[in-house]
Amino acid sequence: MKQITKIRKAVCIMANKLKRAGYTLSDAFRKAWKQVRLSMMIKVAGVTFENRQECLKFLKRFRTEDLTITLERDSGSRYDSNAIRIVVHILPLSRRTVIGYVPRRIAKELKDIIDMGIQVKATLLRIIGGYSYKESLGALIKITV
Repeated sequence: MKQITKIRKAVCIMANKLKRAGYTLSDAFRKAWKQVRLSMMIKVAGVTFENRQECLKFLKRFRTEDLTITLERDSGSRYDSNAIRIVVHILPLSRRTVIGYVPRRIAKELKDIIDMGIQVKATLLRIIGGYSYKESLGALIKITV
């Protein structure tokens, strides 16, 4: 019961923001509910910074079942106050590493849901790229509210 109340509150907040952005109220609520109900498949942003390419190369050795994902708010980010960090937990090694961030346009709306304490699940679908010596690696994750 408590979870559904939080979800409704998050939908109202998102709908109000969409209304201020120019949507009609009914369209804003439709879009907000659609975002909350559906799961999203996203490509992780920021994978070429710091040592994340080496981390992704290392993670390719593991099965996706051995890796879990958590989304953590990074409100102290100097680049984006809405930033959501994507952390991979390597179960066999009891270690964790940051592989990147939720893309900016999605993080802007998803941060309200996370800040309200609503459970957001993320799953690593696969590590992509790296087909030639010049191509960088990336990751696809599925986010479900």
